[in-house]
Amino acid sequence: MNLSLPSLTLLAAMCAFINTHAQSASFSSDTGDNDIEVRENPVIDGLDENFDFNVPPFIREKHNQIDFNGADWTSLRARLENAETIPFTIVHIGDSHIQADYATGDTRNYLQFDYGDAGRGLITPLRISGTNQPTDYTFTGTGSWSGVKLMSQSWPRTMGFTGTSVSPSASTSSFTIATSEKDDYKPFASVTVFHKGQFFVTSITDSDGHLIPFVSKPSQDYTHISLVNEVTSAKINFDSAGDLTIFGVNLSGNRPGLFYHTIGNNGATYDTYNRIGSVGSGIAPLYPDLVIISLGTNEAFGRLDTLALMKSIDRFVDNIRKYNSEAQILLVTPMECQRSTYTSVKGKGKRRRRSTQRVKTYKINTNIEPIRNAIKKYGKEHHVAVYDWYQVAGGDNASTKWINDGLFSHDRVHHSHKGYKLQGFLLYQALRKAFTE
Repeated sequence: MNLSLPSLTLLAAMCAFINTHAQSASFSSDTGDNDIEVRENPVIDGLDENFDFNVPPFIREKHNQIDFNGADWTSLRARLENAETIPFTIVHIGDSHIQADYATGDTRNYLQFDYGDAGRGLITPLRISGTNQPTDYTFTGTGSWSGVKLMSQSWPRTMGFTGTSVSPSASTSSFTIATSEKDDYKPFASVTVFHKGQFFVTSITDSDGHLIPFVSKPSQDYTHISLVNEVTSAKINFDSAGDLTIFGVNLSGNRPGLFYHTIGNNGATYDTYNRIGSVGSGIAPLYPDLVIISLGTNEAFGRLDTLALMKSIDRFVDNIRKYNSEAQILLVTPMECQRSTYTSVKGKGKRRRRSTQRVKTYKINTNIEPIRNAIKKYGKEHHVAVYDWYQVAGGDNASTKWINDGLFSHDRVHHSHKGYKLQGFLLYQALRKAFTE
């Protein structure tokens, strides 16, 4: 299968991601920093490159499907068939692979072409909090804002279900939200602001500074704002009591179709989301039909007991189910990646005491496979569907093949832009198959 990038876009038009029995095991990294810098501050290669897109022969396309493990998706499929009337909603939660939204952005576009574009969905103020943000929207604040990220050592304010919390320094302020008009046109007619603390909308203006008529309806955990017209940019002016914390905003077109929300945080693990404790209740107002969880990569760096991991998975799944009883859950295993290691090499020369240098090399992160097996085991034992991205991506030694094919970034943890496009397309194919079985 060999497709150019334009051909893939055309394909989406024509069609109308991270088992054996896992054992308790402990791991310890032999690197001093566990590659924490590259995991929490990824640099994705190839963003400005034009390339031919293809599915390499080492991709196991025959395994590109979802293992339901006894989960019954019949009602989910029925709701999807009704997407022309009531929007169908997917919430995809993960780590840095999800935060940048490269793979999931393509999956979103393919699915929304097939089932209808209900809107951009959930966006989060990642840039205000000091980290990278997807490129298809902007979220900026006026004046001084302070932000807290999920992986911060301490949270001086409430951490929202999105893993991001930002607060304005002044009680009277504003923020601007906008969707990109470069590729897919995603206007919005309603805005739901997820927050804690008092939030009073005073006025809303468009990109030209014109006032937009609106109706604001506050609730306990969010404020819903209806706009009189569809827009691609809105500046929301507001007053607060000085205790306001904003977690994210949902952009809806007030039209049928499909939502594909993403919640991604660099360095995230099951435990860090469990630390929030409110992810399940936080996503409930989005009315998810399917919750996809892509975690496990960061657990492979450092020390880990796979039995403890399974307990963390169970705690997170229970929290999702407690507040979203009608939603199906899909666990995604991580694919093989590599990690850095250092070797001491003596310098050359005739001196008695020759200097030594630490040379950085890479090796396969052997912790990934037992984590993958633990996720698969959990899914099988608890009747939760699993998408085995480890297997689909090529299984053992896949990371070397991905590196040689230009599908990994230089850090050998994250994919290149080309690699994420491949992942997004394959996940789309697996979901489509699951939706139509």
